[in-house]
Amino acid sequence: MTLWAVVAAGAGLGEALYVQILGPVQVQHGLQPLTPTPRLARVLLGTLALRANRTMSVDWIRDALWADQAPRSAMANLRGYLAELRRLLLPGLPAGVSIETSSSGYCLRAVPATVDVLLFDSLAAEGRRLLDSGHHQSAAERLTRAVALWRGPVLDGIPIPEPIQPEVRVLEVKRLDAVEDSVEAQLALGRHRELVPELTMHLAQWPLRERLSSQLMLALCRSGRQIEALTVYQSLCVRLDEELGIAPNAELRALHQRVLRADPGLQLGGEVHRARLVS
Repeated sequence: MTLWAVVAAGAGLGEALYVQILGPVQVQHGLQPLTPTPRLARVLLGTLALRANRTMSVDWIRDALWADQAPRSAMANLRGYLAELRRLLLPGLPAGVSIETSSSGYCLRAVPATVDVLLFDSLAAEGRRLLDSGHHQSAAERLTRAVALWRGPVLDGIPIPEPIQPEVRVLEVKRLDAVEDSVEAQLALGRHRELVPELTMHLAQWPLRERLSSQLMLALCRSGRQIEALTVYQSLCVRLDEELGIAPNAELRALHQRVLRADPGLQLGGEVHRARLVS
């Protein structure tokens, strides 16, 4: 059973539809993925889902889909796209997700369990609260589920309308924050050895994230791999200098010094290491 199906069942939604935009845009119904055929229908679905439970005017939607190049048939096309999306979403009524029409425009009305971005925000926020309160096991569970919802970049494979590009960038940052929060919770639980491959993969994808570098250094250090931890720091120094012309921040420099002197406070059960390192 997929993660969304588990959540939907727990929420009493049964075989409710699940709209996915954290990766390629599609609608999941049971085990069957459904994808709108017209490209602009996928763009419309992605835009509505990104702004779920917020109403957007017809003019705003038209500009998002076509900018200043709307054809004469734009409104007829828009109605056709909405009709196709409603057909795909029909099995999700009445408890799950639907497109509402009002005098103000259109809105994708949904509960968190039926749109991956809403579910991600809910799980990530709850995980962050649990992490801050020291409930590491529960935090790791929520945050791991949140991160697992991502199947690729937001709205992968379609052009992202200019009006929502800032929201997409914010969402990508939230993804990184959730990844790092998940790692922090798992480090607190002593999972440093199993985290090394995962952190190495993440750092290859986001090589300038200082907090990820800090976490990999800590995981390696706790695994008895001090030389490799120092190598991570040196590699980051080179990247930051070559690409941004800056040095690592103060927290990371301090961690480097502690690794150099094999500070026992870095080991699990020693001084808590929770520097908020950001790229």
